[in-house]
Amino acid sequence: MRIAIGLAFVLAAGVGLASQQASAAAPSFDCTKAGNWAEKQICGNDDLAALDAWFGPLYGQLAQRLTGKDLDALKAHRKAWLKQRGDCKAEVDGVACMKARYQEFTADLEKQFAGLVGGGATGAQGVAPAAKSPAAECAGKSDPKDCLEQLVETEEGNLANAEAKAGDAAAQRDQADQNAHSADRLEEANVAWRAYRNSECKRRQQGSSEADPTAVYSSCLVELTRIRVGELKS
Repeated sequence: MRIAIGLAFVLAAGVGLASQQASAAAPSFDCTKAGNWAEKQICGNDDLAALDAWFGPLYGQLAQRLTGKDLDALKAHRKAWLKQRGDCKAEVDGVACMKARYQEFTADLEKQFAGLVGGGATGAQGVAPAAKSPAAECAGKSDPKDCLEQLVETEEGNLANAEAKAGDAAAQRDQADQNAHSADRLEEANVAWRAYRNSECKRRQQGSSEADPTAVYSSCLVELTRIRVGELKS
């Protein structure tokens, strides 16, 4: 019962009311101007819209931190990926194909971003070593479900604090430059990220073969939220 209540709290805190959650899945582009097959599929599918809503800000944040050959490589990757996304039109289930393409590229972008903002020692590929998973953290506890719930609530609090501090910094930039609109863009990115997180964790839960899929969802919430907090602090 406690874990269910905790998860309900997280989802409510993520986007507010249920009607706000629906609008939070708006993609990163204007659907009234959708000009190709891929964009039309995104505008007609909530899961794809949520994936695209976070992909845009994430790609932008990473691109801002890269220069020279690294930035060129990222742009080339995106160009090739856009073609792969469009090629999904030829697949039997084009939507499923697009979801897979988004999930693959988003995971790669998040790993790159974590390597840039995580600090500390890195591995041979320049990416910070993976931390112990939330599920593994709680595996030895007397009540793993209760442990996961506590982690979810703790990280949700950390996220709220990080968003508030980043928002204050963005507001100060806007005072210096009234055309910057940094706070508005940050707020949009925060909403987009929460929609993506909830969609991605739901996907992992549904595709899991674990005896307790709810634990998979909770662990995913903690894992992705920790990454987002690191991004905001950077």
